[in-house]
Amino acid sequence: MVRLPLALAALFATSAAAAAPLTATQVLNQLNVVSLNTIDSTSHVDGRTWAGGSVNGGDYGQHLSQAPASAYAGLSVGGSASNLHVNGGGAVVNGSLSNATINSGVAVVKGGASSTNFNGAAYVAGAAAWNNYNGGLVTAPTAAMQAADSAASSTNFKQVLTKLSTSLNGLAATGSTVDVSGNKAVFNAKAGANGVAVFDLETIDEGLFSVGEFEFHLNGASTMIFNTDVTSASINANFLGGAAQAIGGKAIWNFYNASSLTLGSQFGGAVLATGATLTNWQNIEGGVFVNQLVQRGEIHLQPFTGTISAVPEPAGVTLLLGGLAVLAARRRRG
Repeated sequence: MVRLPLALAALFATSAAAAAPLTATQVLNQLNVVSLNTIDSTSHVDGRTWAGGSVNGGDYGQHLSQAPASAYAGLSVGGSASNLHVNGGGAVVNGSLSNATINSGVAVVKGGASSTNFNGAAYVAGAAAWNNYNGGLVTAPTAAMQAADSAASSTNFKQVLTKLSTSLNGLAATGSTVDVSGNKAVFNAKAGANGVAVFDLETIDEGLFSVGEFEFHLNGASTMIFNTDVTSASINANFLGGAAQAIGGKAIWNFYNASSLTLGSQFGGAVLATGATLTNWQNIEGGVFVNQLVQRGEIHLQPFTGTISAVPEPAGVTLLLGGLAVLAARRRRG
């Protein structure tokens, strides 16, 4: 994360109101990609992207008109950015920007800018050279720029997403099963009363992620949570019957222990792996929430529409609290 001079920080601090931090549900819904560190891309992202570090390459905000409403820019970057295109929603770059096109929306660059086309209003704090300001260059950030900048720094994504991953891992399995036969795995969801089906993959995940075909039966489930403790995985399974698109907004793959993930085929569902470097060679139908992203396939807009359940208290704790409540009531009556 680039540290800003005090004068520049004060300039943006004059915005009317700081943006509220996002909840985990809002992050999954409003952001298509969150990389806690860097992004290296040769492909595109349909929705909004936030990166804590630098961004090199890629196309962002490709279908922002279809995305849920959000105060976030099409691309928000904590470091510097280069060799990229932002189709919609504008950009906030904490460092420098070079060899880029910001096709629409306001742009905030807190470092220098070079060889960049700005088709919306732009604010550049540092040195500027060989830029085209088709939407105008302003000498002070506008209200829209201040709002986008405030949103970009409002949420501690590492904290929110790590807490979410830990919470999901604490959910009890709901009786959902995975049947592996030959080169095919069949996922049979069994949901609780809230429509959430939790799969505990810990005892089978290493073998599971080596098969070539995934088939899914939701059986009425509105949400599927897949908890896995693999430290690394290379997943090349084909999602049969258009399942990748069908479950994209309903599924979360919680790789809570992973440091390295590679997806070699089209993948369906949100990828939650706050400690991992993710490399995707084919399209992902769903959100990406990782430590670092090496993007070689498209990441499609599939806002999460499922339910994130609260972690149930252990039975012993529940009984203890219940007993204390009874004792307290008796004392009050006495």
